[in-house]
Amino acid sequence: MQIHNGLLYTCSGDRTVKAFDLVSHKCVAVFEGHSSKVSCLFVSASPCLHHRLYSGSSDQTIRCYSLKTGEFEQQFSLSDRVLCLHSRWKILYAGLANGTVVTINLKTNKQMDVFECHGPRAVSCLASSQEGARKILLVGSFDSTISVRDAKNGLLLRTLEGHTKTVLCMKVVNDLVFSGSSDQCVYAHNIHTGELVRVYKGHSHAVTVVAVMGKVMVTACLDKLIRVYDLQSHEQLQIYGGHKDMVMCLAVHKNMIYTGCYDGSVQAVKLNLMQNHRCWWNGCSLVFGLMEHLQQHLISEHTCANVQTLKCRWKNCEEFFCTRNSSKQGMLVHMQKHAAETELEP
Repeated sequence: MQIHNGLLYTCSGDRTVKAFDLVSHKCVAVFEGHSSKVSCLFVSASPCLHHRLYSGSSDQTIRCYSLKTGEFEQQFSLSDRVLCLHSRWKILYAGLANGTVVTINLKTNKQMDVFECHGPRAVSCLASSQEGARKILLVGSFDSTISVRDAKNGLLLRTLEGHTKTVLCMKVVNDLVFSGSSDQCVYAHNIHTGELVRVYKGHSHAVTVVAVMGKVMVTACLDKLIRVYDLQSHEQLQIYGGHKDMVMCLAVHKNMIYTGCYDGSVQAVKLNLMQNHRCWWNGCSLVFGLMEHLQQHLISEHTCANVQTLKCRWKNCEEFFCTRNSSKQGMLVHMQKHAAETELEP
């Protein structure tokens, strides 16, 4: 997903790209034409370029649409499924399932080169940086590595290692690249030296998106949670829940976090680091950004339907509950009461 000019653009397994108004939340445009799921999109809107939407699909094509009219303009037929798109220096880079990266000139809208990168393993994500005058392309792969390459010719400069499973996402901040993986970790590498600087743990499933808002890092995960980390202290600050399925994509805009889930739903939540709701259940130390998300956590994680009685293990609480239907409602109300108590905490 990508945000541009007050619109949220999303792509889906339903073979379309849709644009939603951020204020009204209504769908204002649908871009069709792909014959298989749309894996990625990019909105090109630089001042000196035509304003276009590019969509990459498992049908082995990239389709190009005019943002102004919404009309289809051009199709690029490629050698394998398109898994990711990235743009910089007026060039669109497309990562394919056969391990290659295809480049398209955004000025002329013509295909340029093909870089052999990670074949036969797929290219999963792309990012970019610079080393002096040299333009750098970072290529994440299903082979668990990130290759650092010359963005002009694809020449391999160095390889960033450490992940044990597929690299799913990357975010470049100054000299560091933050990468999320199926190994449930976020790694921070120095792009220029290859040194592994930091490992962020705490996820219980694959990390699908890494984003940065000022001094915090925001991650999306297949465990249905959004996590917020302090980039200086490296501590996990908050968690946002409320998702009914795996979080596949995420975009940050101003102080809002937009998420897209596997079930096709799109949600928005306001990031507020001043409001914390800590779980005081014995052995749990999670901090939620919204009271409602703490309530959902208490019910889904700390109540067990397979036992006849449940002792509340919230700090300084001695309540017991029977899990028969007659007592379940009382147990839910009790959990909600504990969550509401966190509103009064400093």
